[in-house]
Amino acid sequence: MRDFDDLIQFCNTANYTTLYQRVTSFVTLANLHANITQLNRVLETALVIICNHPMNLTYGYSILQRLYTPYFGAVVFCGSWYPQKQNFNNTAIPPLQYPFNYIHITPKEMHKGYNGEICMIKAYELRLRNIKGHFAVADDAILNFWQPIKLDMVFHQRGTKLANIGKGPWWNSALGEEAMKNTISMLKDKDNGKTYQKLIEEYQRRLLQRKMISESETVFTELQRMKNWTISDVYYIPKREMPFYVDLMKIFYKNEIFIEISLQKYLRTVKHQIAINAYKLGPIPENTRRIGLNKYYNESMVFMHAIKLSGVIEKMDQRYMYCNTVIKAYHKVLFLHGNFTSGIENYSLG
Repeated sequence: MRDFDDLIQFCNTANYTTLYQRVTSFVTLANLHANITQLNRVLETALVIICNHPMNLTYGYSILQRLYTPYFGAVVFCGSWYPQKQNFNNTAIPPLQYPFNYIHITPKEMHKGYNGEICMIKAYELRLRNIKGHFAVADDAILNFWQPIKLDMVFHQRGTKLANIGKGPWWNSALGEEAMKNTISMLKDKDNGKTYQKLIEEYQRRLLQRKMISESETVFTELQRMKNWTISDVYYIPKREMPFYVDLMKIFYKNEIFIEISLQKYLRTVKHQIAINAYKLGPIPENTRRIGLNKYYNESMVFMHAIKLSGVIEKMDQRYMYCNTVIKAYHKVLFLHGNFTSGIENYSLG
C-alpha cells in the first residue's frame, strides 16, 4: 500500500488526481489479492529487469520497484550499475528502495543489449531459492503480471509465430551470420566434443521432437538456417527449462550472437505462449509511442514496449499520460479488483 501511495503522489505532481487509496487495511488488501489467482503464482517467480544501457536513476527504477517488488519473489535489475554516478537526491522521483538487487554487467559485456543473454545466465547462477521461473522484462517495457501466463511453460511476447522473416539487419551484421559461423565451428571442434556433447544431444532431441529438422538432419542443419529473428523485450522461462536454456545461451553469448536471433533459435525447441496483438504492443516506433500507449495499453494486455520512464519523469504531459494508463490499470486490478480479460493467445505453439 505504501508503494502505491508513492506512485499516487508521483501522479499528483502532474495534476493527475483521480487515484486514491480506497483500501486502507492490509488485511482487506491481502484478501483482495487472494482472489487474483495469478498473484500467488507470480510470487514464486523472479523478475529480471534488463537495462541495455548503463543504469541511471532517471530511467525510473524506483517506479518499477514500486510496481513490481510487492508481487514477485525477487526483482533483480541487470545492467551496468555505477552508484557513484547517481544522483540519489533527485526529488522528481520516489527514492530508490533497499535492498536494491542488481547484477552488474560491464557495458562491453552488455553491448547495448545486443548480447542481453548474459542477464538470464547470471540470474540463473544466483541460484535463488523457491523460484519456479524467471521473467525477463526490458526496463522500458511494462508487464501486466496478473495476466494468466502459464508459469509451467515458456512465454514470449511474439514467439516464432510472429517472428521477423528473412535476414533483416541482424543476420547480415557481425552479430548474425559471422557469429553463427563461429558458433558452428566451436561446436564442431573436436577439442570441445565432450564439453558440448550433452547440449548438442538435447538440442537435437528437441528439434526432432518438434519436427524442426528431419531424421536425416542435425543441430548444424538448424544453425545453418541463418534467417528470422524475434523481438525479445518480454519473456518467461520456467525453472525446468532453465538448464537447457542457459547452456544454449552461453554458447550464443560466447560468440556474440544477437539476442533476438538467440531467442528465435531457442523458441524453436520448445512449446510456448504468446501475447494477443503482440505487433501492436511493441516495439512501438518512437514517433507513435504516445498514440500507441493511449490506444492499445490496458489491463487486458500482457505488456507494452517501449515506455521511456525518463520522459515520464521529465515531462509532466507524459507523466499524466503514464498515470492515466499504466498506473490507472495497476490501481484498477490490484486495488479495486477490476475485471480484465486474458491477453494470452489461445493458440500456443506446440
